[in-house]
Amino acid sequence: MVGTSEGIHPRARAKRDQILSGARRVFLRDGFAAASTDAIAAEAKVSKRTLYAYYPSKEDLFADVMRKLTIENPQTRALESIEEMSPGDGEELRRDLMELAQKIVVTMMQPDYLALLRTTIADTHRFPQLGGLFRATVPERALRSFAVFIERGRERGVVDPDVDGETAARMFIGPLLTYAVLGGLFAEGPPRQPTREKIEEIVDLYVKAIT
Repeated sequence: MVGTSEGIHPRARAKRDQILSGARRVFLRDGFAAASTDAIAAEAKVSKRTLYAYYPSKEDLFADVMRKLTIENPQTRALESIEEMSPGDGEELRRDLMELAQKIVVTMMQPDYLALLRTTIADTHRFPQLGGLFRATVPERALRSFAVFIERGRERGVVDPDVDGETAARMFIGPLLTYAVLGGLFAEGPPRQPTREKIEEIVDLYVKAIT
């Protein structure tokens, strides 16, 4: 598979994005199980040979579609934000957590992301590898990066030294995930995002728990 980093050649990146756009439309229309490589190649307006040169399997393609919507999303870049943050005091910690919480919510509440998540849930019983693929593509990377963020906070004396990074990561993302599930996956109509005030309440309670 052609690499997904920003360092790939511009023409290759443009072709990859063309394929991903077509694949996303097919996955949203047909689901993972029913999506065929013929349909994806036709929708992306590329030959099957070109499609396979970039993505040898449908699973690779689905994972990259998910990455494009989440950790590579230029509107949020939540994972990059986590990796760049290193709060030096309580005020910076709260500010960074507010920024992250808002980016995470926006990312998780995208209609296309929620639709692909439904596809993942619906097709996992037929394709057991799909669940593992989804976990490795988004949640596990986010949890690892957030755990590192907590460790940096501990090293700088901003976070309680007894706080475990992995546990803290789950404590932070868990409440936000409830909005994606209850206000997104199971919502009737458009996703219902939490207000800024609700996010502030979550962040304030969280800061009290880890400092």
